Amino acid sequence: MSIRESAMIAVRDCMGVKAGEKVLIVCDTERDFIGVPMYEAAMELGAESIYMEMKPRTRSGEEPPEVIADAMLHSDVVIAPTVFSLTHTQARKKACQNGARIATIPLTEGTKELITEMFSTGGMTADYFRMRDCIEQLFKRQQGTKTARITTELGTDVHVEFAGREWHMDTGLALNPGDFTNLPGGELFIAPTSANGRLVVDGTFGDWGLLDTPLELTIKDGACVGAMGAHADDLLALFKELGPDARHVAELGIGMNPKARLWGILLEDEKVGNTIHMALGNDSGFGGTCTVSMHCDGIVTHPTVYIDGKKLNIPEYL
Repeated sequence: MSIRESAMIAVRDCMGVKAGEKVLIVCDTERDFIGVPMYEAAMELGAESIYMEMKPRTRSGEEPPEVIADAMLHSDVVIAPTVFSLTHTQARKKACQNGARIATIPLTEGTKELITEMFSTGGMTADYFRMRDCIEQLFKRQQGTKTARITTELGTDVHVEFAGREWHMDTGLALNPGDFTNLPGGELFIAPTSANGRLVVDGTFGDWGLLDTPLELTIKDGACVGAMGAHADDLLALFKELGPDARHVAELGIGMNPKARLWGILLEDEKVGNTIHMALGNDSGFGGTCTVSMHCDGIVTHPTVYIDGKKLNIPEYL
């Protein structure tokens, strides 16, 4: 599949763009090779397609220029392939509140060649409607659950508690006014209330990409209290810089995209089918209370997952 075909899946299937709708592509100078095909796909569908390009932001959550924020506010659909994420900006939130359907595509890691290959062959090529049905099926099963235990052959054995918290679906579809997603989509996730045990990360970890050797995290009472292995020193330096809230276990996620692959690009890697990910740091956007300026995911491959003591066969839902 070409990047033009993947762009059409994003615009037509994921965002439901129709002829005559006002579609805004917000891009930056580093990710125009993703933004321009999105713009062209929207034009092909008969939309009033507008392309706006800015210089890259300096961090995720930094606001776009005022002229772009104003354009977002008056659009039916906004798609934002950028280096740093616009997800947590006021511009994105206000546009959704005004009825815009929005997808952010934060591509912090990866060369142009790698990102192009990922968009052409990876998670964007999934059947998003079938994937939505699978995610909804698992979401229904998870209602009212309280605990999870995750084990792996590499030594992961962690017990996670989440009673009273809500599971969230990322189907990659934003078809109704105010809907928001990021692309590629495909996960089910929750903010834990506590966790204990040993987590061995063997996939991608945060901004450090795919790990050559595993990273072992020791978790006690919902916080990371020790780290050994790949990038452990870097993580401990972040803890020292940001304070104890950076140690907070923020997320348990289940990858549900059957076409996603591990690239070292977290945007897609956390969606890979038959993986789980756990994150440290901020969980305030999906049911938690921690607001530290960090959200660092670690991907665990080939997990065995027990929900309330019953084994969950993730591949059944892919």
